[in-house]
Amino acid sequence: MERSLFCPICLNELKDPLRTLKCKHVFCGYCIKKWLQVKASCPMDRNAVVIKDLSPLYSYNDERPTSPIIENLLECNGIYFHPNRIWNMRFPSGKQAKCTALHVAARQGNLEICQVLVSKGATVDALDSENRTALHFAAVKGNLKICQLLVSKLATVDALDSKNRTALHFAALKGNLELCQLLLSKGATVDALDSENRTALHFAASEGYLEICELLVSKGATINSLNSEKRTALHFAAFKGNLKICQLLVSKLATVDALDSKNRTALHFAALKGNLELCQLLLSKGATVDALDSENRTALHFAAFKGHLEICQLLLSKGATVDALDLENWTALQIAASEGYLEICQLLVSKGAI
Repeated sequence: MERSLFCPICLNELKDPLRTLKCKHVFCGYCIKKWLQVKASCPMDRNAVVIKDLSPLYSYNDERPTSPIIENLLECNGIYFHPNRIWNMRFPSGKQAKCTALHVAARQGNLEICQVLVSKGATVDALDSENRTALHFAAVKGNLKICQLLVSKLATVDALDSKNRTALHFAALKGNLELCQLLLSKGATVDALDSENRTALHFAASEGYLEICELLVSKGATINSLNSEKRTALHFAAFKGNLKICQLLVSKLATVDALDSKNRTALHFAALKGNLELCQLLLSKGATVDALDSENRTALHFAAFKGHLEICQLLLSKGATVDALDLENWTALQIAASEGYLEICQLLVSKGAI
């Protein structure tokens, strides 16, 4: 029968912060400090100890553990506590609220401790206060071996955290190709949506990870999936100016004139960012040169605003309306003049701007 986790001093259930001694016994931090102020010995075996001999049962920071905490528990506390309770103890509060030792070990990238914990029955799918599993933490850290261990122990590959992100979202966000391959081989949903309707492809495109984009597309990722702002992967890649990813996406029939929640196309973003090659690519694939965003601004407005002379030349050569008016009746010429771009003003006037 399972026993409660109790402190040998107060005989009540253990309360954080927990402390252990060199003799491997574990106590409530408050209790053992009070005890050692009166008696310089361990309450269990009476061996001589002092307060400086105390060490945390868990590490509360991101550094790797420096003491054999897990082995201490194995050799000592198994005498007093039901093993499943030991391996699945949780932090009650703070930045690691509801984290188990497995969460902490996975986050710190400590494979050896993860192996010990799962061999002793740690719950691989235990959730912390943000619904993250150890697999989420391992994916964030990009630790392939820990992820392999966890999925071999039947960790739920599509477990959702509080923002509906899976391990695949994190692997794509961090640019870990091998980990993405592992997760997909174990059945990860390629088009899983987070709370902002972003897929792994959105993250990979936004961060500029071409090989991961290629992998996701090869596994059937929806090219034109919309996030909560109605942006596609092409919007993200264009905003970041990643030509090769844009080339990949348009080759897979990404909608070049897809409109986001502000009616902006990939061409708007490419013009804003001043990426000439990307603008050339999009226009060659049929992008509408005079597409209007929610403020009636065209790509020419953005190029003029940012002082991108070559892009203004390109857009005009493709038929951009030189005197297009935005909602405040500003033309590209007025914008260029207000920003002090003389060469662009000269170009626009030469093209008939008034």
